[in-house]
Amino acid sequence: MPIWSNTTFVRCALVPAEGRPILFEHRNSIHRSRLAIEDVRPMHTWEFSDDQASEAAIWAEETVGAIREAGGSGGVVAVDRLGTPGFLALQELGIRLVDSAPATQEAREVKTSEEIGLFEINGAMVVDMLTAFEGAIEPGIRERDLLAVLSDTMLRRGGEYLATSTVCSGPNTNPWRSEATDREIASGDLVYVDTDTVGIEGYFFCVSRTFLCGDVEPTAAQCDTYKAAHDWLEEMKAVVRPGLTCGELAAIAPKLPEKYLPQRYECMIHSVGLEEESPSVCYPIDRQSNPDRLIREDMALVVELYAGEVGGDHGVKLGDEVLVTANGVRVLAPYPFSSALLS
Repeated sequence: MPIWSNTTFVRCALVPAEGRPILFEHRNSIHRSRLAIEDVRPMHTWEFSDDQASEAAIWAEETVGAIREAGGSGGVVAVDRLGTPGFLALQELGIRLVDSAPATQEAREVKTSEEIGLFEINGAMVVDMLTAFEGAIEPGIRERDLLAVLSDTMLRRGGEYLATSTVCSGPNTNPWRSEATDREIASGDLVYVDTDTVGIEGYFFCVSRTFLCGDVEPTAAQCDTYKAAHDWLEEMKAVVRPGLTCGELAAIAPKLPEKYLPQRYECMIHSVGLEEESPSVCYPIDRQSNPDRLIREDMALVVELYAGEVGGDHGVKLGDEVLVTANGVRVLAPYPFSSALLS
């Protein structure tokens, strides 16, 4: 139940500094989780209860008991995500709670060979999703119909869910951050998609493409915007290599044309794994929170941008998910760009 359990506290994992993790699971899902991990125990939940504090207190007692069983003192616990009743219940037992992100983000940065294998499997699925998506674009189809094509291919291939519904056409392509509507796509419209797919085994794929609807000539403005976005993306991928810091990458990044900067995407690069992760590389005019963080071999990154003028009638979103290698980057879902918009 991945989507439901994202917002409902029905499972949690206790990960000791040494030794095997313990998974506390929704009692009716224990048999599924035991396919992946040996020690799975029923989780005492507090949600949907008339007395959440009392139920959360039972959960906290069981959690502290497991911590001591694993060799910990139970004095300090690093927490990822936890609902307020559980958070307060641990504090009532004298537990000092700290943020787990500094440790987990660093551990997740460089991917293992097994993770890279999953990225490759998911990359092939995303290529199939984009192939079906582009093939379905025609005048009269709705944005939501195209979103359904994307989701259908993803589900048939074993993916989990779409994290967003970013399918936009015509005037909905500017500004960025619109989502799929009932709008019927017209001949000559630009159509963009950001896959934002939680795929096989939960690995995240964020690939963006923009297409032209219909067998028509694009406008000069559409071609100019698309070419600017395409050239920036290719140049940005070309400068990424291990050994550079995020600050150095920001300094040598290609310049996005001035007219697109007011509506720029929030970053030029972000890491990716089970979700969008650290590190990220921001535009030079923005604050870089981690300028000294090194780009390392076997990191998975998303390089992406949005190009659209303020008040414009169109915009272009492009992005690739890549693996950092000793010699640069390798695109994990190599899907072609629009020849019609590059001509």
